Amino acid sequence: MSGSVSYRVVGNPEGRLELLEQIATDASTGEIARQARELGVRVAEGRFYVACVGQFKRGKSTLLNALVGHNVLPTGVAPITSAVTVLRHGPALTVRVWFEDGRCAEVAPEQLAGYVSEAENPENEKRVRAVEVFLPSPLLERGMCLVDTPGLGSVFGGNAEVTRAFVPHIDAVLAVIGADPPISGEEMALVEEVARQVAHIVVVLNKADRISDADREEAVHFAKQVLSRRLHRLIGAIFQVSATERLQGGEPTRDWMALENAVRALASEAGVTLVQAAEARGVERLARALLRELGERRDALLRPAEESQRRLAELRRSIAGAERAMQDLGILLAAEQGRLAREFRERHESFFPEAVRTALGELESKTRGLDCARSQLRARSYGIAQEVAHRTVERWRHEIEPVAEEMYRRSTDRFVALANEFLDRVASSGEPGLDGLPRALEPEEGFRVKSGLYYTELMYLTTNPIPWVLDLVRGRERTVRALVDRVGRYLARILESNSSRIANDLSERVVESRARLESQVRAALRRVVSVAEEAIERARIRRAEGAGAVEAELQSLESLSQRTKALLATSSEGGQG
Repeated sequence: MSGSVSYRVVGNPEGRLELLEQIATDASTGEIARQARELGVRVAEGRFYVACVGQFKRGKSTLLNALVGHNVLPTGVAPITSAVTVLRHGPALTVRVWFEDGRCAEVAPEQLAGYVSEAENPENEKRVRAVEVFLPSPLLERGMCLVDTPGLGSVFGGNAEVTRAFVPHIDAVLAVIGADPPISGEEMALVEEVARQVAHIVVVLNKADRISDADREEAVHFAKQVLSRRLHRLIGAIFQVSATERLQGGEPTRDWMALENAVRALASEAGVTLVQAAEARGVERLARALLRELGERRDALLRPAEESQRRLAELRRSIAGAERAMQDLGILLAAEQGRLAREFRERHESFFPEAVRTALGELESKTRGLDCARSQLRARSYGIAQEVAHRTVERWRHEIEPVAEEMYRRSTDRFVALANEFLDRVASSGEPGLDGLPRALEPEEGFRVKSGLYYTELMYLTTNPIPWVLDLVRGRERTVRALVDRVGRYLARILESNSSRIANDLSERVVESRARLESQVRAALRRVVSVAEEAIERARIRRAEGAGAVEAELQSLESLSQRTKALLATSSEGGQG
């Protein structure tokens, strides 16, 4: 977000960002100039970004509302955040919306949901780049900005990409985990990516009021183990809190005060260092991006037009071959997908008979132990059946889901390896700008999509009035026997239905995860072509203007490159903070 603050004197005495903005402007690279300008403004104002990240529906927006003491961010049952939202200190509650085309609009606070919620801005169709919310929270007085990010694993595919695009701007992380699962593969991948550039990671287990003490402790233990192993660093306390309880105005519960103290300490003790690190990191990132773009232009001008076209044609043929290889491997993946579906069904068939036998035994025992009037026996018995069925299928889901994710991961290893082989070959080819391509896709950690599973209770099977009437006229023992028989058949039905739903859900997640993986690879391939095409088109325009224009352009590019390299050298001498 831009502004009018002079950052040469206030926050950036060496003027590196101002110089970088000027070079980028001279090079007509508007996006790099804009990013340098925005970074300069936030450095001058001493602002640093603490991003709240986590899977869809971890309660991130609610947690931030509770931390700043204002119920300003929209929350709800459906996925909410569709755009990055920055909470900043200000004298009064105001909202500023920045659009992708550079426009800025101030809107009423009650209109915020119209720009950041999926319901009113689905998949960011309004093209919102970011939203700033200014509010008089003491927590934000020292320059800390809390950032609400779209949830990973949402049914809206573009949301995770919005979060990932913001990663270079993150200075510290507030990672919000849960109990089911404590930390997903997608969350872990994002935290690993951010951890490469930030030292401060605060981990919070939210919604602690909704799970038992034993489940919370198990989740915390698991998360600590995984995070420590994957990040190669010790993870401190994981704060167990309920943001909802805090917002309701009661006394702070569990680890809430410890969490607030940790966040305040981050602002007071590390703020200056985080701003300095953000500046150094930003200069490095933007200067190298500028050098790549300048190099693309230079190489396209020096290379004969015919050779550029020949190279482009070869590149297209190579990518077409990669596409065909991906397609062939996709056929193998489809076969593997079918095998996994059969495996899920076989596991379901193995699970079901014993699960029904055990569940029916529990139903009979609990029904016979009911201490209530005969008129209430049937309703209570159906309630027992629903509770037993839910617990039984949930136990199986917890057993089968990690196994299914591991099976999916193994099935995609070959696909990822082939994609990496091609991307590495292209990135090492020396073509202009292709050195910036990803050299390696990470192995799949698990499913790329969140479960869409929901259970049914088949309530229409419980509404026949005749058995309810008979309960009132026959003896208790006959009623209990009748209930065990009839409600037992109902229990078996919902067990069969809901356990089948688990198997089907796993199969559907395999299909969608595979589709998203293939889409990511194909997007990388398309980018290879577009980078080369853009460089060739720029060179064509200069050649059309004549030899003098080409020579002048080369001299200009060389001058701009030298200025950028000098800036990088100065930045390196100053340290990376």
